[in-house]
Amino acid sequence: MVGKAQHWLPRVRIATFGAGALALSALSSAAAGCAAERPPEPVVAASAAVTRPALPATKQVYVKTPDGLSIAVQPWGAPEGPEVVFIHGLAQSHLSWAPQITSGLAKQFRLVTYDLRGHGVSDKPLEAAFYQEDRRWGDELAAVIEGTGLKRPVVVGWSLGGVVILDYLRAHGDKKLAGVVFVDAVTSFDPALLGPKPPVTSEDLPTRLGAMRQFLRDCFAVPPPPAEFETMLAYNAMVPVELHTLIKDISLAGADESLRALSVPTLVIQGAADRLVKTEMSTRTTSLVRGARLSTYEGVGHAPFYEASERFNAELANFVREANTAAPPRQADRIAVEGEQP
Repeated sequence: MVGKAQHWLPRVRIATFGAGALALSALSSAAAGCAAERPPEPVVAASAAVTRPALPATKQVYVKTPDGLSIAVQPWGAPEGPEVVFIHGLAQSHLSWAPQITSGLAKQFRLVTYDLRGHGVSDKPLEAAFYQEDRRWGDELAAVIEGTGLKRPVVVGWSLGGVVILDYLRAHGDKKLAGVVFVDAVTSFDPALLGPKPPVTSEDLPTRLGAMRQFLRDCFAVPPPPAEFETMLAYNAMVPVELHTLIKDISLAGADESLRALSVPTLVIQGAADRLVKTEMSTRTTSLVRGARLSTYEGVGHAPFYEASERFNAELANFVREANTAAPPRQADRIAVEGEQP
């Protein structure tokens, strides 16, 4: 593993992002086929979407990871406000978080989004080590936090973002975090906790495209309108197909211990109608983290931040305020939990 990067030399450019650009994550650890019976095609007229304002212009910063990748990071909101880092899911981009970026959250908090390695406009290496070796994802999140000058953010991980947070906790602990929010997050690759996934790695292009469309349909209890659905499909297509295979071999060794060691406020959010990450996953996550609170969204699928954005944003705002008023964990408490030396 390459040691910690010694210099942060971000390159900056201005990028104006369009309205309502959203993306949703894929899960790489589910079954490769579509054995389970699929729900019927959604009726597009019953749409969960609302008209959203255009994303504001922002300075896109590139930070270097310890293993040499350039990661695209986008700052939003109030520069002096409490800090929040959003981590999207597999096959998507930072624009997944448009319902938060364009909301009142940006008036209260300093929001940071970024494109995971292999996604969006971040570097996309195809070598397995960049995705499968320990610390790679966690060190990337640490690079984002340090490279943007964040002091003590709340980190919000959706779907695969839960795996990223766990990798960070194993490598860095929670000393520099104010809190953690798991959103329909993967914290175990137990097949019993995951729904089926279409064959998005098929070598047959029509089959692959059909699988991508089916996956997106499975993301929602109430589907988005056609324009936003097409944008989501485009983000999925941007990710190299090899990445879906490489992601399957990410190690979660020690993940449960990291959850048990969490000593900062933790919120677990779960859509009750999620067909990709079962509710048993969030129940398990909550049971492993001391003092964690579970918030279930009835009638909502895999993306509560999109399907029920008003409730999600209000709940997140309250949690961030509470987490920033909570005293940082005492060293003695952390030693007892993590086994550190005084």
